[in-house]
Amino acid sequence: MPPEGHNGHTNPPALDPESFGDLYDAHYPRVFRFLVGRLRSAQIAEELTAEVFAIALAALRKGNQPRQMGSWLVGVADHLAARHWRRRRVEERAVTSSVSEEQDPEELAIGRLESAMLWDCVNALSPEHRKVLLLRVVAGLRAREVGEIMNRTEEAVRSLQLRALTALRALWKEAAPVDAVTGASD
Repeated sequence: MPPEGHNGHTNPPALDPESFGDLYDAHYPRVFRFLVGRLRSAQIAEELTAEVFAIALAALRKGNQPRQMGSWLVGVADHLAARHWRRRRVEERAVTSSVSEEQDPEELAIGRLESAMLWDCVNALSPEHRKVLLLRVVAGLRAREVGEIMNRTEEAVRSLQLRALTALRALWKEAAPVDAVTGASD
């Protein structure tokens, strides 16, 4: 007969936040090394390692403890590293797309027009579609995180995102300018 209060699951006992220092000492080197390898920058790895442990502490305070703490921490680190690289690519594109002497003013104007048109299309979406796209694509959150914010399951978030992208694509096709020379739309 299982012990009293035992529900058949083998979840480890919840780690109290006071013993967080032991958890930090045990897992910091592995998480930090992983991030240095992914980011090639000790400074950024330090910042993201601190964020990983802040996320872990928040989870522990909520009473959530993963079965494999070390693997979970590295998974969180991997997510944060991926988010860092996505943001960096966006920043690099913004810098690259800023005015340069080599850029054709007409191309620059068209690019700005298309960007403004895209945001007009995003703003024309339903509030739920707009929110899911902003959280998933712009903020770079995982479906699980968006689900927590929007009170939906991961699957429902993915489905909503697909419908939002389909709606955005349709709005874009309606708004896309027709090329004056070829008569084709973009």
